[in-house]
Amino acid sequence: MATVSKQVTFYDTVVITDKNDGKGPKTKTVGADFWNKLLDKIEALSDHNDRIHKIRQRQFYGIVSRPKSPAINHLQVGRLRDLSEHLEQTNLKSGQVGPLILPDPNLRVSEPTFVVPFGTKGRVAIMSPGQSTRPETIANWLTGVLALVPKGKSIEFRPVVDVDTLTKILSSKGAVGVDFHLDTDRQLPKGNSLLDAVESVRAEGPSNGTLYVGWSLGREGGTMKDKSIIKKLATEIAVNKLARRASVNLVVEDEQGNLHREQHDLFEDHIVSKVSYRVASDVRVDTSTILTAISKSIQDFNKLPGV
Repeated sequence: MATVSKQVTFYDTVVITDKNDGKGPKTKTVGADFWNKLLDKIEALSDHNDRIHKIRQRQFYGIVSRPKSPAINHLQVGRLRDLSEHLEQTNLKSGQVGPLILPDPNLRVSEPTFVVPFGTKGRVAIMSPGQSTRPETIANWLTGVLALVPKGKSIEFRPVVDVDTLTKILSSKGAVGVDFHLDTDRQLPKGNSLLDAVESVRAEGPSNGTLYVGWSLGREGGTMKDKSIIKKLATEIAVNKLARRASVNLVVEDEQGNLHREQHDLFEDHIVSKVSYRVASDVRVDTSTILTAISKSIQDFNKLPGV
């Protein structure tokens, strides 16, 4: 028996509406009944092909699951592996390697990620038992299969931020540096001058990949206005998780009134839960084991102060 360790991340579900009225997109965190209606809508798609959506030339498929034990309604979304990827299989007894032969030409290997709605705030817990599908991709899949784009709407997942870290940022005397890694498919809100500048640069660049951005006020630390600008940017990145990775160098006052600098990794400071379960390496883990682990992580999350 081996111990499998995984990570559960917690997100708020957000609907973005852009009415093209010149005022910019509107952001709304969903309510308690949002996910019940969403699961019903996906389940009502009678043609299973309507649950296939292509993102960056790769196909993703989703399905609603309502198991009896444990009785946790949830969504599974995963990438469908194309046969052109030259998938192979290995015989552990003979050592023979050959093409992965599926008994039906319509079958494909898929890699599900579990999306479990919980609570009264429209939140979800997301975990992948195997290769993960990024939350941004799952949100894009939902936006696509629900045909929200013609309505000027889209769905986003925004991670629940560690309250202690966000409090430190907000209570700091400013920030003297911030850097972040921005994927080309990650939407940025409008209205922050620095992010608007980043968007202009990104628009001129490649359509794929990651943009590395950083500002530093140097050893002297700049003016209070400069520190406030960097702090505002770091706060927006922390709250909305605008980047794949991000760090900030804060100016913090200690109990004696002395100022010092503290480095924080904003990516690591989002609330995650480590879960584990025991399973033999040659045995397929069952869905109930995965859901039980996620359920336990949700219980632990609900005990945290300020969430």
